[in-house]
Amino acid sequence: MRHLPLPTPEGRQKEVLCLPEKGHYVVLGTAGSGKTTLAIHRAAYLAKRTKSKEKVLLVTFNKSLVTYLNSLAENNLYKVDVRNYHWFARGYLAHRGMLSWGDIVPSMDYNKENKKLTFIKQAINEVTEEQGENSTLTRAPEVFYEEISWIQKIGLSSVDEYIEAERIGRSGTRVTRDKRKYFFAVYERYLDIRERNGYRYDWDDLAHTVKSELDNDENDKMYKHIIIDEGQDLSPVMLQSLALAVPKDGSITFFGDVAQQIYGGRISWRDAGLNVTRSETWKFDQNYRNSTEIADLAIAISKQPFFKQSTDLVTPKAPVASGPKPVLAVFNNEDSELKWVVRNAAKLGERQTVSILMRTRQSLKKLRKLLREQRIIPQELDGELKRWNGKPGISIGTYHSAKGLEFDAVMIPYCSAERLPDEDKITALEDRDEALGEESKLIYVAVTRARRLLAMSYTGEGTEIIPQDDSLYSKREIEK
Repeated sequence: MRHLPLPTPEGRQKEVLCLPEKGHYVVLGTAGSGKTTLAIHRAAYLAKRTKSKEKVLLVTFNKSLVTYLNSLAENNLYKVDVRNYHWFARGYLAHRGMLSWGDIVPSMDYNKENKKLTFIKQAINEVTEEQGENSTLTRAPEVFYEEISWIQKIGLSSVDEYIEAERIGRSGTRVTRDKRKYFFAVYERYLDIRERNGYRYDWDDLAHTVKSELDNDENDKMYKHIIIDEGQDLSPVMLQSLALAVPKDGSITFFGDVAQQIYGGRISWRDAGLNVTRSETWKFDQNYRNSTEIADLAIAISKQPFFKQSTDLVTPKAPVASGPKPVLAVFNNEDSELKWVVRNAAKLGERQTVSILMRTRQSLKKLRKLLREQRIIPQELDGELKRWNGKPGISIGTYHSAKGLEFDAVMIPYCSAERLPDEDKITALEDRDEALGEESKLIYVAVTRARRLLAMSYTGEGTEIIPQDDSLYSKREIEK
């Protein structure tokens, strides 16, 4: 594995590394503020101060980010395990004899069929047959899927808890309290169907089982300290389980940025019960990664009306380093658009790291075909990324897979009104404004992966998710 140089902490960053070795701490920062660097240095700092058999866990959500972190860490992480959350959860449950091969409903990463959605559809049909059809049970299965996943991430275990719960992060989807009994009936039937098919868990409720087990686990903890990178993407129950995974004299350090919150739906670390006072919360607003021009675009995205604000949002300071304006290229057909993207990415990739980021895995299929025709083998960010290649060349992936990563140049095709916001997301949330809010977070993530060069493109009409201010771009209309 090629190791990348680990940046040296600057200014107030050094103070975070030396925070006490006991307690909970929250570090909030804008994109490019060095949170990942701080997370690695904090892990190394704590590992050096642990006893011989004590260990440190550096945990995040993305698999590709785990590989990237290992490359950045070089030899700095002795006695530190770098894992994604689900690796940690599976390992713990297996150690407790509560997880075997095939116990988890397959995700779409590894199976073309979304089995969880299939089971939910079956649950809706069974509940409808028993209770009779009503307006709630005729809503789209995707709505039930999103709501059930939210129930699991919050850790609600009874219909009474669900009825009383404030639906943090689910404000767009209309589920009145008098209708929640139907959603919970479908949820309980889904659990029954899942068990009938030989599955004990799905990826959204593993954390609840881990938390419940840790509540009753009196054995010595495996980790003395846990550092959480990109923590905004972990659900409250995930964070609660991690807090239980360290001893009372250990520590939790949370690094996050709510502007990049693409999984949790505005669910805050505050909702996870971390015991943090104001003096134990740190904020970093200096952007060390992006050029001024790219940062200006990112700031403009975050100021759009549908980009949901939060008390934890850190408004970034524009960096000093300047570069070219982001390119916004307009085409009259998508074939020409994608060929232009591949051609320019190939040229840039001769001397720089380049990433082509797209909204869905389906969109990546055509991109792969074009790259193969040019005899280009890209680094795949989605799925099982075993090694990180930091040399000049092309990486491809979804917006989600690029979380925490950075590249010299980023290209974002298919930014059309037809493609964004994603229609499946609108269906699932039943609210276009809510979908726009979530999709704008994704675009923000994709844009802020670029250090100096950024190119966005679309065919036909551009999406409203990106700002309409032409002064932010170098706009090109390409007729081919």
